[in-house]
Amino acid sequence: MTHFSLALSSRRGAALRGVSLVLLAALAACGDDGGGGSGAAGGGGGGGEGGEGGGSVIVEPNRFRLRIDDAELPSVVLELDKQKALQVFGEDGAKQITILDVDTTGLLRNALEQIQNACGTSWQNDSPDPGHNCSLTELGQSFGDEWQTSPEFALVRLLSMTPANANVTGTSLEGLQAIFEENPPGTFGFDFADVLADSITLDLAVQPDPTAVRSNRTAPFVPIPKLILALQQQLLGTHPAIASPDGLRIPVSLYEALVDLQPLSEKLGPSGDHPGVLVRDDETFTTKSDVLLPDFQMRVVAESGLRRVSGVDLSKGGGDMFLRDGDAPLRFDFTDPEKLQISGIAPSPTIDMRISLRELPTKVKACIEADAPACKENRPDMPVGSNTVWSTPPFMMEHIVGKAAYLTYSERVPFTGCYFRLSGTCRVGVTIGQNGDPRGWTAFTDLVSDQPPPIPPSQLFWELLTEVGQVAIHDPTGDGNPEIPEGAAQPVFALHNVGIGLTADEIVAELRPTLQSQASEIAEIILGRYWINNDALDFFYGRGAPDGAPTLFFVAEDDLRPSDQSSEAPRAYTYESPGFFTSPDLSEASKVSSKELDGVDDTTHEKYRLPPGETTLYMQDDEGAVYEVRFYVPESDDPVEITADVEKL
Repeated sequence: MTHFSLALSSRRGAALRGVSLVLLAALAACGDDGGGGSGAAGGGGGGGEGGEGGGSVIVEPNRFRLRIDDAELPSVVLELDKQKALQVFGEDGAKQITILDVDTTGLLRNALEQIQNACGTSWQNDSPDPGHNCSLTELGQSFGDEWQTSPEFALVRLLSMTPANANVTGTSLEGLQAIFEENPPGTFGFDFADVLADSITLDLAVQPDPTAVRSNRTAPFVPIPKLILALQQQLLGTHPAIASPDGLRIPVSLYEALVDLQPLSEKLGPSGDHPGVLVRDDETFTTKSDVLLPDFQMRVVAESGLRRVSGVDLSKGGGDMFLRDGDAPLRFDFTDPEKLQISGIAPSPTIDMRISLRELPTKVKACIEADAPACKENRPDMPVGSNTVWSTPPFMMEHIVGKAAYLTYSERVPFTGCYFRLSGTCRVGVTIGQNGDPRGWTAFTDLVSDQPPPIPPSQLFWELLTEVGQVAIHDPTGDGNPEIPEGAAQPVFALHNVGIGLTADEIVAELRPTLQSQASEIAEIILGRYWINNDALDFFYGRGAPDGAPTLFFVAEDDLRPSDQSSEAPRAYTYESPGFFTSPDLSEASKVSSKELDGVDDTTHEKYRLPPGETTLYMQDDEGAVYEVRFYVPESDDPVEITADVEKL
């Protein structure tokens, strides 16, 4: 097999055209003996571009030697680094090629864990004090000196809120918490953290004994895996640049990878009403990734999907052109490790990016039974009313938090918890999904307070958590006096070295089938304009099959040739009488060519198999001029070389 290693210098302004020239020159050189020339029928001068070194050779001013080149076409070997890849594909072409559909799960997990732990990990202890200290991490330090009242810390507080450290001041749970905390320890046998821990234990049907160990006391109310799902469905899946409605994958183009993913900040930034997945870059921050290292190299071997033929442009002379053999000008097998080799990918790639969440200008109230009995059926696919959480835009913070809570607790088993019993009656308790109510419907009992019950009204459990979250995001200090006004909680996190969630080996494994699914499109980007370097032949001499008999072909509409006026589009097919004739009047009775010929699968070209000896035929070019062409075919079982004398009538 012959190989050609692509040189990338372009002598023409457009990189893509230059690449096409280099590739075609390499393919044309295969089997060439170095001879060549050009001429013009009727005494003109100068051949068309591409005629040099081809199979059509001038013997006399109007005589052309047409030769079939049966040499094997070379493989095309592309040796590319980041810069050369951009030259080969061009910016527009590289943007059209998807090299990865990145699973967002790992990326979101790494980002959310970095945010959750931005102010330390003491929140994981079984203690009422979460011990937040944002000076401990680079991300936390970016919140500023007044981090305690920043929107960023407010979200950190929400993500790290557990039954043990929950501060529900200002929420509808505040009164229930007071029942436990305003009485001496041991009064109830349980504390408020036990009530919350039991409530979020998905498979718990009855509250355990007071002495039981409750591991969920230190579990976040909104677990990261469910928050990931909510972000994928509500924020990513609704962004115009992400085609998958589940938001599971983000398409990454070749161009984005070659420029270190910086364009993602624009691609995934605000769009229309959507607040964006990422914050657009500015003078203070640049999105970047190390996925492709400076020593990145890609070696691609492709087989040619073009066939070179020699023939004659009746008005200008002999020349060559390439025809397609199949659907694409190049044939790739990206799944073959020998035909696609990649090095220089970071072992565990990371990205620097900024993410933000946007809230609504006003608080979203929980849908409670006292307002509407239908609230028991208030779900994402069946919202009740026009001002409840499921009626808000899906990409807003309130909806995302609510969806994460819903995904976590919508299948929670029915639960009954009684935390203070007197005279056979439960005085303080909670039920979830009991008494014929739907799963998640939460009802509290308070029969110990003198004043009207300060407990939450009956509602779905995830809406209760959404209400707690809305209070927490505006009152990061938890003192009951909101530091952040409604509508102003817009946290922005400048994240560095966030793991993409893939290793280098995983990237290469995913890249192969992704590229293979676009093999035809990639071939078109690299060599789809091969025709721009063709001569505008009117007929050519070749084989109808690899081992077929030599045949004369009149060009068909699918044989793309350059226009004399513009290189933007192929030449229009304007022949009035395509084919070969024995009379200069081109009468149908004198037509000897046919689109059907024994042994030839092709049915698009007018074809004629010349007999040995001399044959005179007449034909018309695409400008309407008629020519007489005298062919001479030597006595041979396989006449690969003939002559043609051309004269304009």
